[in-house]
Amino acid sequence: MKGDSVFRRLTRAASFLTALDPATTARRIASAGTLIASLETLSQHKRFAKGDLLGSQADAFYPNLAQEHPRVHRALTSRALPYAVYGAQAALSAATLIWPGNRPLRIAGGAALTALQSVQGQLMPYGRDGADQLQMVINTTMATTGLIRDHERANDLAMRTLALETSLSYVASGLVKAVSPVWLKGDAVAGVIRTKNYGEPNAHKLLTRYPALSKALSWGTIAIECGFPVIYLLPKPAARAYLGTMTAFHLGIGAFMGLNRFVLAFGATHPAIHYVLSQRRRERAPVPVPVPSTNH
Repeated sequence: MKGDSVFRRLTRAASFLTALDPATTARRIASAGTLIASLETLSQHKRFAKGDLLGSQADAFYPNLAQEHPRVHRALTSRALPYAVYGAQAALSAATLIWPGNRPLRIAGGAALTALQSVQGQLMPYGRDGADQLQMVINTTMATTGLIRDHERANDLAMRTLALETSLSYVASGLVKAVSPVWLKGDAVAGVIRTKNYGEPNAHKLLTRYPALSKALSWGTIAIECGFPVIYLLPKPAARAYLGTMTAFHLGIGAFMGLNRFVLAFGATHPAIHYVLSQRRRERAPVPVPVPSTNH
């Protein structure tokens, strides 16, 4: 019953998000994710030195840059570059968090955040993961759709695009696992939990003691990811329950594997899925037949 209570809270939270403007909610959650990510990186500024883990890797990726373009090389290998990139990302994310409905900020801020994340991927790739890639998709989507003057049309296209992208991400992730011998054997979850970077000692002990649980988690992950598009065909309660399961899935990953940024990255796309589900129900609703007037 306790699990049922937790699940009901998740579905209620999902319903609350549905009641809010989905595009605003998505932008706020996404900006919270990029803000936290940039502040976490800035807190490790001691590793911004040239050649260090979080510093610029321009020399490694562009070995001829120093000879061909020495000024550009000095700028791209400067210790100030990570400060500038992550500082700008933090400022733009904070602004978006405060003013999520501002159209100029949506366009310019989203484009700038995409550019900054691109720079990170090209020059400072260490410490990045799939959450960063999804954040880029969100920022690009919100910036490009913001060019549409009609507010409702812009948000409708943005939400449908993010819902599609999220569905494809889940299916792609599930298919990769489905052809992996480790995942099919059922040992993948226990193996990941055992690692130093993404492990949790107590959870690993539990999965080692009960291997059937590890298999259930491995196969269950494949099933819910590969089968995610079914959510658009399910009745309203079942669809909400499915999405609540995915929310719990990400929260579990954040709690046991330390991948907290995935919670906010995918969490930012869930309002889009709620929006598409609500639109689907409206589109399927019968059109009211006008009652003929009885006045003579």
